[in-house]
Amino acid sequence: MAARVLDPVPDEGAEDRLSGVAPPARVLGLRLSAMRAAANLLGKDVVAAGAISSASMLSRYETGSRDVKPDLATVLRLAELYGHADKESLRTLTRLVDDTQQRRWWTDYSDVVDASLSQLMIVESAAKEIRTYSGSLVPGLLQTPEYARAIMRVPYTGRPDHPAIKRRWEVRRRRQEVLEPPDAPDYSAVIAESVLRAWVGGRKVMRGQLRHLFNLAENSDRVHIRIFTDRAWEKVCPLTVAMTVFKFPAPGDPDLVYREGMNSGGAWLSEAADVDLHAASMLELIQHSLGKEETLTLLDRLITGFADAPPG
Repeated sequence: MAARVLDPVPDEGAEDRLSGVAPPARVLGLRLSAMRAAANLLGKDVVAAGAISSASMLSRYETGSRDVKPDLATVLRLAELYGHADKESLRTLTRLVDDTQQRRWWTDYSDVVDASLSQLMIVESAAKEIRTYSGSLVPGLLQTPEYARAIMRVPYTGRPDHPAIKRRWEVRRRRQEVLEPPDAPDYSAVIAESVLRAWVGGRKVMRGQLRHLFNLAENSDRVHIRIFTDRAWEKVCPLTVAMTVFKFPAPGDPDLVYREGMNSGGAWLSEAADVDLHAASMLELIQHSLGKEETLTLLDRLITGFADAPPG
């Protein structure tokens, strides 16, 4: 089946900024759509069961339409019909309904947070486990301030003091707090070796970034970092330049996938076949990446390689 797309990633500076209840409603809709698909129910089946008034209303719920304010009683009826009436599922859905009516901290950053990033942060905060692969940059949740600023300065070449750079970094730092509490999601990152050899921001910035990854890989019980080496491409090829698989606390709750393409934006995938394909690919990438000790050894070698050149 074709991938179910939640929302494309807008270009930098796009007009589709965070507004009202739309982003949380879209995430809620995606969860409901995935549950219905897993239950093998059509819209007409849901209406016939009396869980919602009409197929058009169900469609507006699932697409996060701006003209509908999600009703908790309706959402809970849908969850029960779809076989997700357990405590954890209902807690997650209730939280999403609440989110449609509340302000998230990043609504104060609507000038630098678009709808796609808002959706990503909502899903990150609800997930129990996050597995990500990146073949382009160090994942955002693991970036140092200097590395992040080097990336964020790109749209503002010649304007290093542009206020958007500071605000984008403030959002990045607060987003990283999702990994800090005791109940933080279990986070696994597979990073392509080429990413760690790129001179993003220069020698000093990369050395600091690699040291940060080394410290996390060595000392964190909840953050797991593995390197996908250049030679590993001989055995397996990633499906895309970057992807993330999200798992949720409730047993049987459908996973979500956020897939990014090279120069083609990103999309949320919820169809079971698409999710299973990317989850299997992620498992392959983990299996063919370096183990913890080998990752630490290579990181140490890369750190040495970015040492200051001797005067001469």
